[in-house]
Amino acid sequence: MLKGTIDIHDIHYGNIWTDIDQNLVKKLNPKFGGMLHLKIFNRGVLVHESDAPYSQTFGSVAKGKPLAYLNSLMQLSFALNMASFADTYKIGSGSEWSVEVTKSR
Repeated sequence: MLKGTIDIHDIHYGNIWTDIDQNLVKKLNPKFGGMLHLKIFNRGVLVHESDAPYSQTFGSVAKGKPLAYLNSLMQLSFALNMASFADTYKIGSGSEWSVEVTKSR
């Protein structure tokens, strides 16, 4: 299991960027197209839980569907293709926002 915080809410697109870097992601050994399970907490309370495919490009998922990807800083991020993940699920950023990521079974 990977644990981290949501450091950035990319307000231009609504993506959320975690502080989980690519080296930690490699420990999960995800394959592109494989599903990651995400839990998001606000002050320790679970506020969102879902699965998202680990993707190289936004185009690998249908419009409005979730994906997990490495952002330009090579940190694990979550998004909705052509929509705002943060607005859709009411997710913020900062030290009170934490994440847990595992491979889906």
